[in-house]
Amino acid sequence: MIAYLIRRLIQSFAVFLIVMFLTFILPYFETGGILAPAYIALSTHASPTAVHAWGVQHHIFEPFYVRFWQYFNQVVFHFNLGYSWRQTSSVWNIIVSFVPRTIWIALVSLVLSVAIALPVGVVQASKRNTAFDYTVTNIFFILYGVPAFLLSLLMITWFSIGTLHLPPVPNDGSALQIFTDPKAFILPVGALTLLNLAFLSRFMRSAVLDVLVQDYIRTARAKGCSQRRVLFRHAFRNALGPIIIILGLFLPGLFGGALIIEEVFNYPGIGYQTVNAATYLDIPTVLGITLLTTLFTLAGNLIADIMLGVVNPRVRVEGR
Repeated sequence: MIAYLIRRLIQSFAVFLIVMFLTFILPYFETGGILAPAYIALSTHASPTAVHAWGVQHHIFEPFYVRFWQYFNQVVFHFNLGYSWRQTSSVWNIIVSFVPRTIWIALVSLVLSVAIALPVGVVQASKRNTAFDYTVTNIFFILYGVPAFLLSLLMITWFSIGTLHLPPVPNDGSALQIFTDPKAFILPVGALTLLNLAFLSRFMRSAVLDVLVQDYIRTARAKGCSQRRVLFRHAFRNALGPIIIILGLFLPGLFGGALIIEEVFNYPGIGYQTVNAATYLDIPTVLGITLLTTLFTLAGNLIADIMLGVVNPRVRVEGR
């Protein structure tokens, strides 16, 4: 298992290094190239002499490999994601207040999605081709096909303006406001949860159906195991392997969905900040958020690998 985790850590670092290299070279292709921040910082005083002096001061004219090593050193050893000349602040200071808000929304919606989708998928597999299976499948297909922004607007119209009168927009508070004022987060968390339900439940249904035709399931039934025990003791655990892998890959999707949800609900999270940074061409902030999202994605994949080794002994044996 340890050898398996070491290999996964090396692979994760290699992927992060590739993404870091891509984020480093992207500013070369923007208008003004690597001197674009000079024109933003100097504004009306951006004469050729001033721009050149600014470039010398910030080591812009260093060789490519020297600048990349400096960038690598800042990101890996000092977690310095760069400096936003448009907002006159470090990228880390800009996004540090937004990330926890998005993390809480994403985690709460993920927990709710898993808690609902996995049992529903198991029951669908046990009652396949029945009225229940067809009804749930059609409902989830509709949810899967509805765009995130449209679902959010419909929920605001139905449950805020129409019935229930839920708060349409969470107040601009701390990252823990989701626990102190949960009512304000029912609509954004509900929208993100509904978007995830369709995919997870269908995947769980397919995984359980694949397991139910295995020999050990027939053996368990031949020994007199009840349908409930066969489903949740034998089939469920063996179907968790692909689900755990999917959940590890689900993190970037959660951040992508949160980007649209936060924009519609005007919630100041990392998605909201990403849209603003892209709108005002704040390239360092966009690239910093990209690196941070990559880090979360790799961490999610690593956790998924560890959990896969816990539920699947064959992974631990192969690791040795």
